[in-house]
Amino acid sequence: MNQPGGDLRESGIETQTLMIARVRDLALREPIRIQADATLREAASAMHEQRAVCALIEDGTESCIITDSNLRDALALDGIPPDGAVARVTRRPPVTIDAGAIVLDALIQMQRHGVDRLLVTDQGRISAILEQADVLGHLAIHSNAILRIAAQAHQSTDLAPAADAMVRMVGALLRNGVKPDRIGRLASDVNRAIFRRLFELLMPKELQQDVCFVVMGSEGRREQILPTDQDNALIVRDGLDADSVMPACCAITSALIDLGYPRCPGDIMISNPAWVLTQTQFRAQVSQWIASSGNDEVMNLAIFFDAEAVAGDEHLLDGVKAVLFETTVSSDAFYAQFASAINAFRVPVGVFSRLQIERSGDQAGTLDIKKGGVFPIVHGIRALALQKKLTVTPTLDRIEALVGMRVIDQRFAREVAAAFSFLCTVRAESGLASIESGGSATNRIRPDELTQIDQRALAESLRVVVKLRRLVGQNFRLDLLGF
Repeated sequence: MNQPGGDLRESGIETQTLMIARVRDLALREPIRIQADATLREAASAMHEQRAVCALIEDGTESCIITDSNLRDALALDGIPPDGAVARVTRRPPVTIDAGAIVLDALIQMQRHGVDRLLVTDQGRISAILEQADVLGHLAIHSNAILRIAAQAHQSTDLAPAADAMVRMVGALLRNGVKPDRIGRLASDVNRAIFRRLFELLMPKELQQDVCFVVMGSEGRREQILPTDQDNALIVRDGLDADSVMPACCAITSALIDLGYPRCPGDIMISNPAWVLTQTQFRAQVSQWIASSGNDEVMNLAIFFDAEAVAGDEHLLDGVKAVLFETTVSSDAFYAQFASAINAFRVPVGVFSRLQIERSGDQAGTLDIKKGGVFPIVHGIRALALQKKLTVTPTLDRIEALVGMRVIDQRFAREVAAAFSFLCTVRAESGLASIESGGSATNRIRPDELTQIDQRALAESLRVVVKLRRLVGQNFRLDLLGF
């Protein structure tokens, strides 16, 4: 059996490798080279023999990638005969990357150019074709190193290397331009592995299948890039005394704080008995939130709507969430009340797209990017999703589903998604800088520390937030109903 210390050291080395690995470090393959005057039949035969889905077409000093789908389209759609020259096949201009580039930069190039493959050059010569699957596989191997730390922990303190490595990995991904939704899902996998292992270590084994540990809010949506605060709850099977699990719940909360997951300012944690209830009690609580018109109840409901199971019996959560759709079937007043929280905070942008910052006090020169930008998008989309009974939780997935239901048009959806991604990136970068300087993640940013291009992008993103608030207001008739 491997010793825990050895596993941790090995995983630490793998995590470090993730940050500095170069394209040449991957298991690159020499490409199949086909001359431009070869026929489609010859190209297809060569690719079939090598079991390859792509090849390098060489035409003098120029080269490009051709795929099996390019060949099929040429034959079926473009009418090129099998004996026609492969040079006639329509293909995109090649995108190259140097073998000495960081692996994460390859992923950025693919995303930037909208391609799944790159030509790898080494001292000016094309040496390989790098596929997106190769890059993602590399990331998966090294993120799995962090997950192994969590899975093999024997006590809560053994999880500290996983939590620390996750923050370092997020930093590397952010600095290399990886999209925040991809980072959020990766970070969420690590966070949930940590939460699950703490649950297994600290919750009595005889109780683990009679409870459901859920995460909510941004963690439930898989959008919590950095550990900001805890939002979690515990659903207890009917017949079991909820008070009996409180010692374990308090131990889990305390351990999470020690690992760098701050206490929730609103005390929405399993150390608070209000968030540890039996299934019947939780169903009654959700019904009470729906019936109430108070802001606190609306926000509790919003947070819970994003809940996802992490450990225990996930069916307990399904039974509680069902109340949301059973109770709100035709309640226009409820939906309006729920949606009105989108106006809870001022969007910090004025006329002529001027950013509105705090002018005095300790927060002078800053703006709250979560309250003024991220939250209105999250909640506006969440309100529309609840109205349409959508069960997906990530904001971008909800946007895509709403487009499919013709609630939001495709063009505006792209604007909202782009604004959301930009705001999340700026927020994460600011939070990471604060953590690295010895502080904690913050939602406040200083626009004057951004480049002029990013300042303009920030202002434009906030203008999109204003447009979304207007759309949500019209959809739920907030003005007419006094919201």
